[in-house]
Amino acid sequence: MATRAALVSWVTAALVLLVAAPGWERGAEAQDGGAAFTFVAFDTTLNQIEDIEAAQLAAKMVFSNTGEGSIFLGEYSDHAEEPRSFESADEAQVSVDEIIERLESNIGREPYAANLSEMMERYSSFIEQLPDVAGGRLFVLSAGGFTVHESTGVAGLTDVAADLALQRVEVRTISLATTPGADREALAAISDADGGRSYDLGFLEGVIEFIDDQLNVLLHATLRVEDASAAGESITVDIPPHSSYLVAGFAFEDSATSNVIVQPNGQVIGDSVGSVSVISISGMKFYTVRNPQPGVWKLESSGGSGAITFFSDVINQLGVVMPDQAPFPTGETFVLTAEARAGELPLIDTSAIIDAIVKGPDGSEHSYELNDRGADGDVFSEDGIFSTTIGPLEIVGVSNVQLIMRWPNLTATIEGGGSFAIEPFPTIEINSAVADAPITEGEKTHLATVDLILGEFPFLAESEHVTVSMIQADDGSEVDIELKPTEVVDGKIYQLNVFAALVEPGDYEFDAILRSSHLEREFVAVATTRTESIEIAVPTPVMTYVLYGIAGFFAFVFLVLLIRAILQHNPFGYLYRLDSSGERELVANFAEYRRSPWDWLMNKSIVPAAALPGVPLLGGRFVFSTRGIAFRYRPDSDGLLRMTIRGEALQTGKNMIADNEEFQIAGETFVFDRARTEEEVRVSDRIRSVQQERNAELESFALDPMTWDAPSSARPTRRVGR
Repeated sequence: MATRAALVSWVTAALVLLVAAPGWERGAEAQDGGAAFTFVAFDTTLNQIEDIEAAQLAAKMVFSNTGEGSIFLGEYSDHAEEPRSFESADEAQVSVDEIIERLESNIGREPYAANLSEMMERYSSFIEQLPDVAGGRLFVLSAGGFTVHESTGVAGLTDVAADLALQRVEVRTISLATTPGADREALAAISDADGGRSYDLGFLEGVIEFIDDQLNVLLHATLRVEDASAAGESITVDIPPHSSYLVAGFAFEDSATSNVIVQPNGQVIGDSVGSVSVISISGMKFYTVRNPQPGVWKLESSGGSGAITFFSDVINQLGVVMPDQAPFPTGETFVLTAEARAGELPLIDTSAIIDAIVKGPDGSEHSYELNDRGADGDVFSEDGIFSTTIGPLEIVGVSNVQLIMRWPNLTATIEGGGSFAIEPFPTIEINSAVADAPITEGEKTHLATVDLILGEFPFLAESEHVTVSMIQADDGSEVDIELKPTEVVDGKIYQLNVFAALVEPGDYEFDAILRSSHLEREFVAVATTRTESIEIAVPTPVMTYVLYGIAGFFAFVFLVLLIRAILQHNPFGYLYRLDSSGERELVANFAEYRRSPWDWLMNKSIVPAAALPGVPLLGGRFVFSTRGIAFRYRPDSDGLLRMTIRGEALQTGKNMIADNEEFQIAGETFVFDRARTEEEVRVSDRIRSVQQERNAELESFALDPMTWDAPSSARPTRRVGR
């Protein structure tokens, strides 16, 4: 009996505690939609204090979770009272307290049975008549000992519950501390008929289930000491900032036990004061602290013996999560973010720090510190988004992140988690196209190429998403450039060629930016600035080329003539006249033929016949070569010459004359000999006079060697002897 009484006391205290906890109205509204009604059927035949207190606290707990729907309270005993409607949960809870005051006067009296069948039928009829029924919950509190119609029994009650289910009304039954086992089963059958829930507050498991389902708060035992010493026992509880409530409880066997809580500043609290509410019930003492001071709180129990159990729970709506983000690019820094929230609102707390422990796909771990102060990579301060800049990361894959929000000088933490992915993203590169040689001034020249790359492959993007600039490094002036794609694929490009016409040599800087999207993520890729030293070659004026051409032409002509002169033979041999006796008379020594520089270049191997004294020829010329001597004759310019060789008239062109071969000119016989004869040669006075006369003419006139057709009397001749 003592054990069951202790359990009842524990149940009662737990319910007292949970009714006082904050935020439950919002929790019920979220669970049940906020528009459905809440109806509590209260058994007024209770005569046990344990059942009365448990029913009171259970009803108040249900009413604290009504949301925005209608609120009804009905009392039943051997008959069912007309349900009452309330505008607010507070009004309904006040009405519950009034019922409890009446029931407490019945404690110890002879119990009587409640008529459960009449209650179910009347209240179901009431619900059916409600206008615009949008569903709801009917809670039936019962300590058992009830009666049902003999004709229908419990089955009739389950039929009523099933009919209510068709109207989207859920029947939930609550057995109290002293409800008999058979009645517990009957109540459970009623709830099961329409898919509802049944709760048994006579056992620990039922209490925990009721708390979890109704309020989403689980009160748990932090520490249990089987035999507390006189020195006392204690536990500590870490309270983070922005907590709504601290719930602290003691369950003890010795009524002499002193149970207190101690704030972080050392202040001891034993009774209700300020924001601290204290409830003490038969071996139980619970503290509810609204907006507890952050830090380490202490629960202390002393001065008693026997078993002591400590309960604690910190109620807050703090959370830290990573928002969903598109993959980040490899090889680039990025902003790692985490959102700190207090319920549905951002948590603004610049003193908080979030540690992000990143475990990469390869198993490596790295720790980063996120803040909301607008520093160290945080984008905006005091916006509830903690961030920092990390990277670059090169390993492709998903990284898991453990988030731990903490505060300086506090041990309390709030944990969360998330993940992010690293994927290859497009990059942009600038490559030089300038050769080592200088470029031409003012001429449009291919200077660089801009490549868009994704991993090892080209990346296609719209040309307007690529920005390329070129500046002169010395003064920062921008250079006009022209961009030409290498190829256009489906309206997109993967490479641009940069052209410009430069007039100044120096260092030039190329920059390029790619703004595009990849894997549903907008990104910006910036190329590494490339600096090129470019030399400018001044173009040669056209006149210079003309002069060079003319000079080159004359140099070429001169070279040809020089080679020609070098390759030509000098005149050689001797020309003799034969008299009637066959004696030789020297007419000309060809080697001594005096010529001008022009003759030396142009006619080195030629001696005009008209230049020879004593030779009765007005045209023709002697030509010297490796083959010997020849007489060149052109009738059109030389006329008809009275000359025969080997008894034959002259032929047009070259007429070869062999060494020591005789030939006739105007009836005279002449002979050519390479070597000078050793016989004494007589030179007539007439020949000498002619030679002197012609030498004099040569000194007085400019000789035109090409006018060999002129009569010998009209032009000077070469000097051929002394």
